[in-house]
This record gives sequence, structure tokens and C-alpha cells, in this order.
Amino acid sequence: MYRIGDIIEVKIIGIRAYGLFVTDQKDRKGLIHVSECDDGFIKSLQVKFAVGQKVKAIVMEDDGDKKFSLSIRALKETKGNLKDYPHPVTFYVGRKRYWTKSHYISGFEPLSREAKVSRKEKEKEFHENA
Repeated sequence: MYRIGDIIEVKIIGIRAYGLFVTDQKDRKGLIHVSECDDGFIKSLQVKFAVGQKVKAIVMEDDGDKKFSLSIRALKETKGNLKDYPHPVTFYVGRKRYWTKSHYISGFEPLSREAKVSRKEKEKEFHENA
């Protein structure tokens, strides 16, 4: 199972008008929708992509079983691996909104620490001004 924001390399196994069918190293099948194939308009996917070609993309959804969704467009529009961000990140690709869910990796511990520090600072400031 992939986490949202993982960057993976997949092999194209099929091309249809609505997107690219891909497979990963574990033979799990995924889809890159035509709207997620590039940041510009693509008249024909067959012109830009070929069966057997390997491409890198960002994981957008994973059902945990056999299927996942990817985006080449998001990979072009974001910088670096989304898991490297220190907190969950909301990012937009076209009109779609995604959330990296990186809190699954690091938990809410960093946020909790910051909240405690902020609270102590506010209490100290309150008592100094009272």
C-alpha cells in the first residue's frame, strides 16, 4: 500500500482515451486519468506515451488492495517528495484538492509540541501583563 504523496515509477500497460493503465513492481494496477497526465492539454495520449514506457508519478489514492491512482501533473506542479514536508500539506492540481496525509508518518506529535510551547508562551505573557 502506498501513502498519498509517494513518488513511484510505474510501467504503462494500456492507453485509453480517458487515461493510462499502469502497473507497479508488485503487479498492482493503477490509473493515471487523462487530466492528470500533463499540466497542458493532450489531444492524444498515444502521441505522448507508449505501452511499456516507464513514468514517475505521485500517488493520489490507494485503496490498499489492488488499485491506486497517480498523477504526473501533480509531480510537475509540486517540488520534492510530499512526505518530506514537516506537516500535512494541502495542494491543488487543477481544480482538485489533495491532502498529503503525512500525519500518518509522523503523527500529531510535532503539532502537539508546538501547541504546548505556544500555550506556555501565552500564559507567561498573560501573567507578565497582569
